[in-house]
Amino acid sequence: MEEIQKFKPEEIKTLQSLVGVSINDVIYHIWSNMSNESEEFQCLDWLELRFDDKTRLTFTAGEESDGIKIVSFDPVTERTKLLEQFNGKIDIKSFRVIKMDVWADVLNQKIVNVKLTKIKDDFYPNDEMILVFENENQVKISLSHEDGLAVDVHEDEPPVITSLDDFPEE
Repeated sequence: MEEIQKFKPEEIKTLQSLVGVSINDVIYHIWSNMSNESEEFQCLDWLELRFDDKTRLTFTAGEESDGIKIVSFDPVTERTKLLEQFNGKIDIKSFRVIKMDVWADVLNQKIVNVKLTKIKDDFYPNDEMILVFENENQVKISLSHEDGLAVDVHEDEPPVITSLDDFPEE
């Protein structure tokens, strides 16, 4: 069984610092493997968020897709390195994705919270995070079931009714 990875203390501080900033641009950097000519394999390897205060943050699942990590990322350098190392069979394709519904609904909205799962004190697994925005929309960033990252609209689960005593009659 794989060991559960956790966010490092400095990553948690960085995530906490997102409260109050607004996302004004989003770039997906897609890892693309073209070694099988009949089928190209792609995954979202790096997610770059750009903010209204001119800062940016890049998340990756890492080489082993073993946890979300915050990294410094230069797509030009990384692309050149991969193209040379794998004779043009591995590439990085970058796409601006602010028109996708998941991002269009939160663009220029302030982040009001970053939710992490807490297993115990100082142990927050780095398999997912949820960004909560001032317009109450939420975006979940998680490890993909295959490789890389997944990004989805997140909605809180409805409360579970534990007793029917107070159930409203029609």
